[in-house]
Amino acid sequence: MSNNLENLVKQAETDISSQSKMRKTATGESLRVPKLSVAIIIWLIAILLAAYQFDDVVSIFSKPAESKVERDLGSILTNAGSSLRSFEIANGSLPHLLPNSAIRGLVKYERRSDFSFLLTATIGNVTMVLDSSSTRPHRETKAN
Repeated sequence: MSNNLENLVKQAETDISSQSKMRKTATGESLRVPKLSVAIIIWLIAILLAAYQFDDVVSIFSKPAESKVERDLGSILTNAGSSLRSFEIANGSLPHLLPNSAIRGLVKYERRSDFSFLLTATIGNVTMVLDSSSTRPHRETKAN
């Protein structure tokens, strides 16, 4: 009888073991995934960041493209123009100085009257102009 009992216990253990292996295979637990080391993960993140910031990284070592300078100056002039228009709405006339002191060294502000202005910004060979009558800045072309 003890022999039958031992056989039943061994049979139960075998059944449990085989069921456990079948579950692991079905759920994918037995598949091994290679683990990446911390160094490889850091390098991958660094490469992704460098690729994302490629234009900024390249501009550190070389001059930025004129089109990028145009976009940047245009954005600055647009923001300065919005600031002037907001000041005009709030106070009834344009200010004598640019309200944003941070850009006074970069943007030349010419107050033509209480309600009209001209903004000019230059970096290198690129000069952008925004007139109060227009909504978008344009590149100034130099006549030779």
